[in-house]
Amino acid sequence: TAISAGNIDATIDAGYKSRYTQIRKFNYFLANVDKTPMDENLKKRFIAEAKVIRAFAYFELAKTFGAVPLLTESYTDPETTGIAPTPENEVIAFALAELASAVNDLPQSYAGGKNNETGRITSGAAWAIKSRIELHYAKWADAASSAQKVMGMGYQLFRVPAVTADDMKDDYAALVTFADEAEKEKFYKGLASYEQQFWKVNENSKELILVSQNIDNSPYAYGNGIGTMFVSSDLGGWSSITPTQELVNAYWDKDGRPFTPPTAAVRATNYNDGKPAADFYNEFKNRDTRLYASILFPSNPWNHFNEGYKFTWGRGGNNNSKTGYNFRKLVDPKFVKEQFDGAQDFAIIRYAEVLLSYAEAQNELSGPDAGVYAAINDIRDRAGMPAVDQAVVNTKETMRELIRNERRIELAAEGQRLADIRRWKIGKDVIKSTYDLTNSIVQERVWQDRFNLMPYPQS
Repeated sequence: TAISAGNIDATIDAGYKSRYTQIRKFNYFLANVDKTPMDENLKKRFIAEAKVIRAFAYFELAKTFGAVPLLTESYTDPETTGIAPTPENEVIAFALAELASAVNDLPQSYAGGKNNETGRITSGAAWAIKSRIELHYAKWADAASSAQKVMGMGYQLFRVPAVTADDMKDDYAALVTFADEAEKEKFYKGLASYEQQFWKVNENSKELILVSQNIDNSPYAYGNGIGTMFVSSDLGGWSSITPTQELVNAYWDKDGRPFTPPTAAVRATNYNDGKPAADFYNEFKNRDTRLYASILFPSNPWNHFNEGYKFTWGRGGNNNSKTGYNFRKLVDPKFVKEQFDGAQDFAIIRYAEVLLSYAEAQNELSGPDAGVYAAINDIRDRAGMPAVDQAVVNTKETMRELIRNERRIELAAEGQRLADIRRWKIGKDVIKSTYDLTNSIVQERVWQDRFNLMPYPQS
């Protein structure tokens, strides 16, 4: 909350302590594993896993803080850590070298069972992490190459094989115009495919490359908390993390082109202090399928949660949204009803991100070639959206703009947006004070270019 508002000073720790706590464990392991009598191939794989996670931790540190102490040996004396920060580019070079050295000692998948538990670091995860790092530092050729490695490993976007009667219960007749039954079926299949990829029942899909795993009935220790943090009080949640109006505006029109929102003043008039006029709902008509699957806006139905449920904004109170919207994305309705803490896994990296990384990197190298269009169209098609209009989006610049918005929509609430804002240097353009449906201020936000990096926490 403080970071989004721009209340940033050295009392904030944006992940410094926790990353070095991890790194100390990895260094200790790597320094001592050779003393352990064990199978040599298993040891080699364990070393590779530790190197990948340590490299990921150093990337998180470098992209957040810039230059940081590069500690690669085990230590017991705290004074050992009293070294000058290593330049950011050297930290990243170390991380990329570690990933390259580890990837060949990792399997593409795990069969399950002791020492082979699913969820461990795979070669696909290592290549995907490598691509994410290379993309962040504009190493376009390397990022595209690493993404292509993952694209050749059998991963694919999650798609439901067919829509069920339950999937069709959300009535969008008043919000979406369907030309025919085929278009209607494509919409509902896209809605179900995008929404249900995040449900526990589908957590072994071929889209998931690296996840944070959660389990049933774990009294907070190994649950994700999404069902509490994302949803509103009428669903038993706290509305801790909610969509902004700017995110809602970002979703495309149904034809895949940019949406033109009404002014905040017009929206407030139409909202009419909770008694919406008919015109209020116009901005939610014929929009990107992912809007309906991701955002609880006034009148959005959600029968998978509860028969006949439609979202209404309960303005005021601690557990209702401050903006007028709640997230539906990432929420598994099964756990909203059954558990305080959700048991579905949280995707750290999924295949859609790899396609977006490839598209962005390749576009920066060559402009929008066939591979770039194919990657973006795969993502759009899964969501029931039309392909990119190549007559309109046909230059590096227009494709760059489209890809950036696709990332914002496709990866919304998955923890990527702030890093994208920083690497694209667009903070001054997009970090703005946020307002609710009544055009009342929710949070004053300020941006300074120095916020592209966080301060070292003085603690």
